[in-house]
Amino acid sequence: FALNLRKPSNYPSKLVGEAFNEEEVLSELEGSAHSQTLRDSSSLRVQLAFVFWNEADMIDLLKILETYDFQDQFASRLHNRLVFTGLAAFAICHKKGYASYTALGEKCLEHFKKSGSVNARPVYLFLKSMKSPSRDAFREAIEACVEGNFVNIEAMVNER
Repeated sequence: FALNLRKPSNYPSKLVGEAFNEEEVLSELEGSAHSQTLRDSSSLRVQLAFVFWNEADMIDLLKILETYDFQDQFASRLHNRLVFTGLAAFAICHKKGYASYTALGEKCLEHFKKSGSVNARPVYLFLKSMKSPSRDAFREAIEACVEGNFVNIEAMVNER
């Protein structure tokens, strides 16, 4: 992920580089290894697509990610996947013809609402502000990020 971003690219949400080439790796895998690797690489790519605001890639990746359960044995992997799946879903659902992604965003939002973790609050508020954009909603998300020292999420909220 990070190594593939070290060099400038016309396609920053594609995982093609010296460290990892998604297409090559996936072509060598079958069954659950292919499915799990596709889930994980798509989770990283949807994050890049959101950060670089590549709507076409967000749509393609949401089509892949919506097929996976909202469960994972590793909380950090699930967290990252649901954060950026939700953010991309809410970013895209406002476009004509993509309102169906509202339900996917809602599922992600509900996960963080139920979490109870203090670390989930900034993410929850960012998702909520993307669902129903307003100056006050974004301000509340920014304040939660500052309070929790979530500099990376704060930067993304400020971009919106």
